[in-house]
Amino acid sequence: MSNRYILAALIGLVAGITGGLFGIGGGIVVVPGLILFLGLLPHRAHPTSGAAIVVTAGAALSRFAVDGSVDWPTSLALFAGAGIGAVLGARVIDRISAEWLTWVFVSMLVVSAVRLLIPDQAMESESFVASIDLTLGALAGLLAIGAVAGLLAATLGVGGGIVFVPTLAALYAVDQHVAQGTSLAAMVPTTIVAAVVHGRAGRIDWRVSSAVGVGGIIGGLAGAELALGLDPLLLRRLFAGLLVLAAIRMLAGRGRRSRVQEQTAT
Repeated sequence: MSNRYILAALIGLVAGITGGLFGIGGGIVVVPGLILFLGLLPHRAHPTSGAAIVVTAGAALSRFAVDGSVDWPTSLALFAGAGIGAVLGARVIDRISAEWLTWVFVSMLVVSAVRLLIPDQAMESESFVASIDLTLGALAGLLAIGAVAGLLAATLGVGGGIVFVPTLAALYAVDQHVAQGTSLAAMVPTTIVAAVVHGRAGRIDWRVSSAVGVGGIIGGLAGAELALGLDPLLLRRLFAGLLVLAAIRMLAGRGRRSRVQEQTAT
């Protein structure tokens, strides 16, 4: 195995640990890693990341499911909306500039982090719920959230977890462990839909994606095991910090790529 694929597997390992720990697919690690260390362009890195997330998130989900930390009806509602959003996003990605993709990605990370850090009644009383009562209003809200997450998953390759987890934990007062397990349950079929569309369009580097996935399976199981042993409120704050760090990393990478393009032009 070449150094390129070894590096991809290591990126997957780190992404898997991060994804399992925080209930996300790991795209916030994979996408910058593929762009900054393997030299993939954003329009190639995002779909390749999304394909790897299928197995990375699946590994972490299996551990949360064994623990009973998954709200399956809620995950189905999120997936129903996300499937539509994922197909739409995969079809419009070629019309979106790499610059715009980066800024949307960073903005989304920062907004999610701020919402998680704002104290609310559920945080102060620690009165979290294990499942959402699926009233008509709640169902409509979950479908809308899923559609937004699916669109972002297809265009940004981040799996939708950075939308699902903050929404379930902060807006619906779902227990952090359950929010993360439910996020993964909705994310796996969503990323499968996006991967199929991107694969047919030839946007995925399957060798790199497979190497990332191998490392991601190991990391996902380890990260999920670690998450289930941590206090939910601590996980919530750590998740917010992770989003901020990812945003800073992407902005730093953007500056580096801009300097390289300027040097090449001259």
